[in-house]
Amino acid sequence: MEEVYMGEDYSDVPWETGETKASSSTSPVRSSISPTLTTFALNATDALKITVTDPQKHGEGSGAFVTYAVNTRTILDTYPRPEMSTRRRFQDFVWLHRSLGEEYPACIVPPLPGKHRMEYITGDRFSPEFIEKRRLSLQTYLDRVSRHPTLQRSAVLKKFLDTGDLQIVEAASRNRDSHVLENISDVFLNAFAKVRKPDQQFLEFKENVEKFEENLTTVEKLHTKLLKQHADLERDTAEFEGCITTLGVMETQVTGPLTEFGNTVREICTLLKDKSQREEVDFVGSLREYIAYCHSVKEVLKLRDQKQVDHEELQTYLENSVSDRERTMSGRGSGGITSFIKEKYNDFRNINHEQARQAKLARLEAKIAELTEAVEQSHDISTAFSNEVAKELELFQSVKVADFKDILRDYTESQMEYFQKGLRVWEDIIPVLQNIEIEEPAAE
Repeated sequence: MEEVYMGEDYSDVPWETGETKASSSTSPVRSSISPTLTTFALNATDALKITVTDPQKHGEGSGAFVTYAVNTRTILDTYPRPEMSTRRRFQDFVWLHRSLGEEYPACIVPPLPGKHRMEYITGDRFSPEFIEKRRLSLQTYLDRVSRHPTLQRSAVLKKFLDTGDLQIVEAASRNRDSHVLENISDVFLNAFAKVRKPDQQFLEFKENVEKFEENLTTVEKLHTKLLKQHADLERDTAEFEGCITTLGVMETQVTGPLTEFGNTVREICTLLKDKSQREEVDFVGSLREYIAYCHSVKEVLKLRDQKQVDHEELQTYLENSVSDRERTMSGRGSGGITSFIKEKYNDFRNINHEQARQAKLARLEAKIAELTEAVEQSHDISTAFSNEVAKELELFQSVKVADFKDILRDYTESQMEYFQKGLRVWEDIIPVLQNIEIEEPAAE
């Protein structure tokens, strides 16, 4: 137990106590009032523009993959050039996402679109539709990363956006991972510990995020159900168009109008299909991405709790050591069976009790001094981490509002576009139907 806490390494923390790096080095805005993370993200979105275009397939069979052109324009002076271009495949995006999480553990890193989807199972991962969905998702991901005031200045993001092989960086990342495994015992010991004095603001935010995620999941399920109904309606409409066309063939007097009416129904069917596909990609896709975003928020909150648990566990260990020193100085043992057996064992070995007591006091003094320093460091780390997470939560809230404003506006516009186009299609067929003239049967 003692070695575990004493082996804790606090030197690799990517933020400082007091004023954190995120708040002191990420804002290029110069004004008398220091901008918050929120105002920076919402008002300086043009500082870094990244576009994902031109998907290209490489290879065949199981070794095939798709690369995307990643073009960057920036006014940030931390970048080597104002314009950069490179090509990246999905695995490179995975590397970027993992590296951002490792470099900035207190940041809410936007979710990366999942790699394993149903299209892969059906062998359709190279279809134009799937590739376009993937491109749009990757574009959204980089948009969110680029507007984050901390992540946009990340060294790994600069590496990703510039030309060059990421394999060298990947090897260095594996070396860091081996160092992390050295402290796996810390994680194991504290994995089941709970925060003794939870912070109310983080408890409330976690509850709000969970409710938000639950509501999003409900909306996503309901709209997925609607899309299935739209698919059924699309099939029925297509069948209806076929029946009308067949009827036109049989009724020779109105073949032309019925054929045009059938074409109208086919156009409506096409509009319905386009509407459903757009809703699935834009609206339902956005909901699923934000559900994943909620998972990222909860992971950061969980890590914040872990930092507090680390501090509380160290504090408890220090208090126990101080109590042990006081008992030893007073000549009292712990009073338990273990202390009794140890005393009898020392008597059996003819050990001088006073010398043993002084030696134990010396060890306890050294342990307490080391623990005191570790407690102070863990307190600073926990406080700095909590402060950074609080800023991240504020940013997430504001960005979420802005995102859903765009999501709901786009959804509304797509509905209006669908019904306006449908109205024009139906209006065009009205004159054709009104001009139908039935020939009177010839008199005998």
